[in-house]
Amino acid sequence: MRRILFMFLLAATALWAGNPAEQVPPPQDEGESGGFDVTMGLSAGAAVLDGQLYNQIGIRPLITMGKLGIALDLSIYLDADGNIRQENWDEPSDFFEKLYFVRWGHPGDPLYIKVGAIDNYRLGYGLLMNRYANTIEYPSVIRTGLELGIQGEEYGFQGMMNNFSETFDGGGLVAGRLSYKVIGDLEIGVSAVADINQYKGLKDNDDDGVPDFVDDFPNKKKYQIDTDGDRVPDPLDPDRDGDGYTDNTQRDDVQNNDPDGVVLKDAPFDVNKADDKSQFAYAADIAYPFVKQEYLTLVVYSQFAQFAYDGGWGITAPGVQAKFAFINAFAEYRIFDKKFIPEYFNTTYELERAVLRGDSVQTKRQVLEMLNETAQGYVIGADFNLGDIMVFGAEYQNMSISSDNAAFDNLRTLRANLDLNANIIPKIRTAGAYYYQNNTSLNKIFSRTEGTILGYRFGYDIGGGAALVLDFRQTFRDKNGDGRIKGSDEVIKTTMIQTVFTF
Repeated sequence: MRRILFMFLLAATALWAGNPAEQVPPPQDEGESGGFDVTMGLSAGAAVLDGQLYNQIGIRPLITMGKLGIALDLSIYLDADGNIRQENWDEPSDFFEKLYFVRWGHPGDPLYIKVGAIDNYRLGYGLLMNRYANTIEYPSVIRTGLELGIQGEEYGFQGMMNNFSETFDGGGLVAGRLSYKVIGDLEIGVSAVADINQYKGLKDNDDDGVPDFVDDFPNKKKYQIDTDGDRVPDPLDPDRDGDGYTDNTQRDDVQNNDPDGVVLKDAPFDVNKADDKSQFAYAADIAYPFVKQEYLTLVVYSQFAQFAYDGGWGITAPGVQAKFAFINAFAEYRIFDKKFIPEYFNTTYELERAVLRGDSVQTKRQVLEMLNETAQGYVIGADFNLGDIMVFGAEYQNMSISSDNAAFDNLRTLRANLDLNANIIPKIRTAGAYYYQNNTSLNKIFSRTEGTILGYRFGYDIGGGAALVLDFRQTFRDKNGDGRIKGSDEVIKTTMIQTVFTF
């Protein structure tokens, strides 16, 4: 039976070039239908997980019933022998992770709750947290998070959590904002964001607190050290240092025994015992909508944010949001003190919060500490819906550093995305592309860094409810810690060509 299923997958998967992917296109929330509706998707394709090629078949139902929405991602990965990848089904938490999301309501409703994937989260006016996503490594790393929103006539609250399992394991990224309309539509808000343990961003397959890059047994929770490299854990090895003398005979006071004694490896880095492992920041904002018309809105706002440990602060004064016809635009003038990075918690935060640098680990908080100069500048952005033909969005930040001898010559951010309305193009199911580079120098705005994301998605309708979908995404990891992205192993490509059925 497994051989038959394997042959079906090969037949259903189109011929493809380049690197296969680990990305599985997740269910998409189509909004609230008001009644009961089920959208079912079936896909077949190929994927690379942890360096191994798998054939993949996925069933992705999206169930909506009034304000309730449930999206599942039931994917099975089979190797060349037709064996199912056990890592996706061998723990109770794996079954919970098949829920891509469960939500009640939508942002802005009196009550909004979403558990699962967080794709594009913004806290307040975004000076601390903007476009955060816990799905940046999906499905290789599945994080089950929480979004919560409560909105009344005067009071409002929004909150988030990046990952339940991390929060219950001594870590977790949490954020919240409380808002209040003091007079009419004049609104003030206070926010806070805390990363309890930044080092939880390091890969740790067996969840023993020792990151894989220093764990001699990354898949065995009980063991971490193998001094002599003989693949026998030190607690079970009678000759731990591999010098030919059993450890119980290596005593200096015994004649003819090894005079050097037992020389062992130091205890590995433990993320739970690390110093300066947390990050905390808070913010305040004030906003007033000067124009509230059906076809024109204009909101003027200001915000202040500060990091608690290093004291770095940033101000937006003023900021303007405008919506006119098919254009949504914003502009901000920004002033930053030393040790401040805007949108610190962003799309690539899960990749940047702790990274390998040489033989040690560098957190994003430590990068923040390198900013010893003030900065000022602007950020502008707009989204255009051009006659329902295409949607184009762009954002650019230009912050000038006050000294020529600073660690960074400037802070630049560039975001661009283009999506075509596939309904007006025969046979095209979907088409879009995007590029994102966050808080980098001018000469690196189009370079490869751990803050870079680029990708595209293209779907061609082949009839009968089926489509051939090409989905590509590229991110980067400095795995050897040399401070550069170099080599194919540090370029994480997620490319998939698959047949998708919707019924």
